[in-house]
Amino acid sequence: MKPHIKSGIEYAVITLLVAGLCLWQIISSTQDGEPPASRLVLLGLGLVVAGTMHCVFMMQLVRRTGRAFMPWFIAIVVFMPIGTAVLLALLLGEAEPSES
Repeated sequence: MKPHIKSGIEYAVITLLVAGLCLWQIISSTQDGEPPASRLVLLGLGLVVAGTMHCVFMMQLVRRTGRAFMPWFIAIVVFMPIGTAVLLALLLGEAEPSES
C-alpha cells in the first residue's frame, strides 16, 4: 500500500475512534444523572470536530485514489459509518500483498 494512502487510512480510523469515544462519554455521563453543562459542551465539540475531520480524511483518500468525488461524498457524509466501511474495505482489498 502506498504510504500516503496508508497514512490517510490511519488518520481516518483514529478520528473515527475519537468520535466514538466522545459519543460514549456523552452517553455514559448522562446515565449518572445531571452532568455538568461544560462537560457536555466539550464532548459535543469533540464529537463534531472528530466527525468532521474523519470526513475530511476520507475525502482526501477518495481524491488520492482517483475515485469519483460526489458519490463518495454522499456515501461518507450522509451514510457515515456504512460509506466509511465500504471505502476502507475497498482500499484495503486493493492493497498489494506485502513481501516477507
